[in-house]
Amino acid sequence: MNCLQRSFLHELKFHSPSGLESGTSCSREFTQKEMSSYKDKGKNLGRQYWTDRGHLVIQGGVDYSSRENDPASKEKEASLFALEKLEKYGFHVEHCKEALRATGGNMGSAYEFLISKYFNFPLFEPEPVDPNLLEERSQELDSIKSIYESLCEEKIPNQLWIIHLDLPYLADLFLEKPASRRNDPKDKRETCRFFFRGRCRFGDSCKYSHVRTPRVPSHITFDEKRDKFDLEIRFPAGCHYPLDPVIPSLTALAKDFPASASLKVTRRLIEEAVKYAGQEQCCVFALVELLKNSHEEIIAEVKAQRPPFYDPDKSLVAEEADNGGENSGNANDDHLYTEGKSTKKQLIINDASISRIDSQLVDDFKRKPQSRHYQDMLKFRRDLPAYNKMKEIVDIVRSNQVTVISGETGCGKSTQIPQFLLDDWLLNRQNDHVEIICTQPRKISAIGVAERVANERAERIGESVGYQIRLETRSSAKTRLMFCTTGILLRRLEGDPKLSSVSHVIVDEVHERSAESDFLLLVLRDLLQIRSDLKILLMSATLNSALFTQYYPGAPVIEIPGRTFPVDQIFLEDAVEMSRYILEEYSASAKKISKSQSRELEIVMDAEDMDNLPIKGIKHPMPRDPDEILPLKQLFHRYREYDRETCKTMFLMDAEKIDYSLVEHVLNYIVEGDHNYPKKGSILVFLPGLGEILSMQEQLMGNPIFAERNGKFVIVPLHSTLTNEEQALVFKKMRPGVRKVVLSTNIAETSITIDDCVFVVDCGKMKEKGFDVNKNMESLETVWVSRANADQRRGRAGRVMPGVCFHLFSRQRYDMVLSAQPVPEICRIPLEQLILRIKMLPALASKDLFHVIRGLIEPPAEDNITSAVDRLRHAGALDEFCNLTPLGKHLASLPVDVRVGKLILFGAMFSALDSALTIAACLSYKTPFNAPLNKREEAAKKKQQFVRGWSDHLTTLQAYKCWQAAFNKQGFRGAQNFAHDNFLSNKTLLTLADIKIQFLELLMDIGFVPGDIRISRRKNTQDRILEATGRELNAHGENQKLLSAILCAALYPNIVKVYTPDRQFSASISGAIPAPLKADSLVFKTKSDGDVLLHPSSVNYEVTDYPSPYLVYQEKVKTAKVFIRDCTMVPILPLVLFSAGALKVELNCGEFLVSIDDGWIIFNVSSNKVRF
Repeated sequence: MNCLQRSFLHELKFHSPSGLESGTSCSREFTQKEMSSYKDKGKNLGRQYWTDRGHLVIQGGVDYSSRENDPASKEKEASLFALEKLEKYGFHVEHCKEALRATGGNMGSAYEFLISKYFNFPLFEPEPVDPNLLEERSQELDSIKSIYESLCEEKIPNQLWIIHLDLPYLADLFLEKPASRRNDPKDKRETCRFFFRGRCRFGDSCKYSHVRTPRVPSHITFDEKRDKFDLEIRFPAGCHYPLDPVIPSLTALAKDFPASASLKVTRRLIEEAVKYAGQEQCCVFALVELLKNSHEEIIAEVKAQRPPFYDPDKSLVAEEADNGGENSGNANDDHLYTEGKSTKKQLIINDASISRIDSQLVDDFKRKPQSRHYQDMLKFRRDLPAYNKMKEIVDIVRSNQVTVISGETGCGKSTQIPQFLLDDWLLNRQNDHVEIICTQPRKISAIGVAERVANERAERIGESVGYQIRLETRSSAKTRLMFCTTGILLRRLEGDPKLSSVSHVIVDEVHERSAESDFLLLVLRDLLQIRSDLKILLMSATLNSALFTQYYPGAPVIEIPGRTFPVDQIFLEDAVEMSRYILEEYSASAKKISKSQSRELEIVMDAEDMDNLPIKGIKHPMPRDPDEILPLKQLFHRYREYDRETCKTMFLMDAEKIDYSLVEHVLNYIVEGDHNYPKKGSILVFLPGLGEILSMQEQLMGNPIFAERNGKFVIVPLHSTLTNEEQALVFKKMRPGVRKVVLSTNIAETSITIDDCVFVVDCGKMKEKGFDVNKNMESLETVWVSRANADQRRGRAGRVMPGVCFHLFSRQRYDMVLSAQPVPEICRIPLEQLILRIKMLPALASKDLFHVIRGLIEPPAEDNITSAVDRLRHAGALDEFCNLTPLGKHLASLPVDVRVGKLILFGAMFSALDSALTIAACLSYKTPFNAPLNKREEAAKKKQQFVRGWSDHLTTLQAYKCWQAAFNKQGFRGAQNFAHDNFLSNKTLLTLADIKIQFLELLMDIGFVPGDIRISRRKNTQDRILEATGRELNAHGENQKLLSAILCAALYPNIVKVYTPDRQFSASISGAIPAPLKADSLVFKTKSDGDVLLHPSSVNYEVTDYPSPYLVYQEKVKTAKVFIRDCTMVPILPLVLFSAGALKVELNCGEFLVSIDDGWIIFNVSSNKVRF
């Protein structure tokens, strides 16, 4: 057996879970037995489709182990690399060569030597550094990494750190600007199309622009590394940092950026490092902040006209010979490293720097009353209801480990209570340390509250108050109050199970009962037994306090009243009546009714006596029956006090749809209707999701009242996937005469506050995570809100004056149908992510899984736990002993369904990133294909042009790519037309593009994709992921077999087996001939359901010949029969490599068979031995 065979057999053991032995972590080795050692089972498998399609042969391999290396060429290559690297710092090439010769080719030593000569920087005497200083250095590195995560790396332990930065302002000085950052023309008006035709009769008085806006050709591309810079922090041998200065330097990744400019910035950084060393303070964070925030200072340094750093014609070593004395003859002598010896200074203890900063914070706080801005904000704070409870809150928190706070909307709990704790420490500090963490359910609320608190404290964000969300952190060594998402704190617990430096944890909006927050409460409850000094605060607007006091026995409850104006609550029937909204029978928003119902409706509308209608049936409805199930007679009786047109509209209303026309009509009524409500203030519209927001925005932009050209209204979408800049528009004050209309999801219920909101329009729906039984995966479903949600939405109005809330559902639904509280997320979603989180936490990983989950505040059913464990095993995230696998550790860091997470991970690993992201977006959302009832055949023909690889998934991918090409070539309108012509949903495609960006950011966050990629998330923009991620990550994006394999890895064990029927013959003149195979004669089976059918919408519905007899599917739909929807044919080899079942080799009728998953997947091979 050769080396390659042994390697192959060694690799195979990792793909067979059955090979695991109890108590060991390694699989058994595979061996190649002789044919005589197998027992022939004699099964006749000839009727199965795979007998002539399932051969698996390893064609060959390449052994790289015998290749020889040339030491001389390696040495030359290293020398050239070192020279190129030193030149990149900005040093003169001849000086670089001299330095390398002087240091024996050691690039690090050569760099330090050049720095000492160019900047008169004293080098240190190589001597041992005190362990306390090294420990402090390590702590600073951990702190920097917690802030910048993957953007900070330690290249050489205790010697070299590298922090990757985006500095576009610096790149703009020397490199061509991308189109997105070029200066806008001074005249921002819309261009006059008549002027450029040569006949604008208005001349200079025309309200449109007569200045042609230059266009940047779309084919012009820019260097992906244009804005990328590396900040290097070097600790030379013998450097007693922070008592001695480090050596910082800045280099550009863009080839065209002048190295001389980088060297100028390096000079400024060295000056800053020397200054901090004089104060015995750590400086790395300050250097980063200087580069990121002090634009003008850095630009001035670069542009400053100063003498050259060092004469290019002057030899560095020659100067040493002139001044070096007796040792100057040898360039490698120690005299090159003994200049400027640092004097020995007193050592400091580990937490000395923290203590110094704490003292500085106390001094800064005592000076705050001198700030006028702080005094103004303090006056505002004193008017909040929470401020009146400050002393009570502080005293109770001091006396109890857990405190429950229930504060009504507008009381100021989210912004004030964290400040009460921080201020109390600053005023009464006695050598103790405080670090407060406040979790928020969403990133927009973490950012918004943090910025608000920093503003109230007259500080910049990132000083004593900071925030951390995925891929973004604003904090410093001074930060003592950190706002973050719940997931961020859970990730911190993975590395710091005791939260050793944290003194207070505030869990805000705990009433939302997300799975993450419920799990956090469990972890914190266990942590209290270890950390008796830890303080926990649970805060919410609408809190079931009894539930939480039972979970944390003895926890006191503090009630804080709200500060809102009265809000009128108007339900659907009154909104229809007041606004005179009329819904006709055949309108797009109306529900479909039968002919008999249509006749009854005519009778009722024409009847003179409503009490004695000539219609059969009971007149009085049951109080709890919703409107949509009532007969016509009962519905009219329920709303007998309203106008007949109102009753008709209520009858025709489709409760499952969002009636955009109704929303538009109510908005028209608010702004122009005949009523006594205020004619000013923002309007907040609650919609279920991003798709509905985009549809509503498009409809309003076509309304003459709300259109942009009218200039009286600004339509602002608000959704968690929008950029921070787009979300910030929500809080922006409008100029006089202009009103905001905010279209938001339930993110605006509690997470943010729009101060000038007066009107709320509540559609009564929201998106909620759930479990899709057909897909066997997590889904996002549109559901009715609870009464608690509706009350929260109403509370958003009336912040500055009496408000109005229009609920677009009936009073009867509110009183009788809606649930009082939303179902806790933990009880309705698949539990894979929860289980992975448990396994990631050191404090819980070794405990019994069922025991841990039973400890939740409201635990899910045990059947849900068992099924989740089974799915994780099939996905390869858990082994048979429920231990986390390497794949499971990565999946635990991705807050998505496990199958979707596995798909995007494998897409990144196999360099098919963009294609995998597109397919994953479709799996998690929906297909973009439309099939109108009256045009199904035409839609099916259009769909056929995109068919690829016997696959619905690859067909959708091809359609998306074609739409993307149309977008790139013809813009948004061209893409819209392409989608319409090919029966694709343009809104769905835009949503898929947005989901792709979310998935890409998740991969960036865990390091599977470089963290310096920047993608625009603005609405209606092109999908630039393929371009931004580059060729290397997408080299195999067009490989259909590879993409099918990745799908197999993600969706296993959703496997369909294809069987052929008995051979049929038909008579002819020449005798019997085989009849052609028909699609409906094929038999499809799944392991759990037996016989199934392919759904008619599948591109494989009429296929008669498959190269492989196995399909992987996403979804099965059960009606009278079981239908498989969205399937892909899978080649044989991926089933061997990526299936989680046990692999066995059997002998049947003289042929070897490979079987997986207890014989469910089976195919023949020519030999039981690996052939090369």
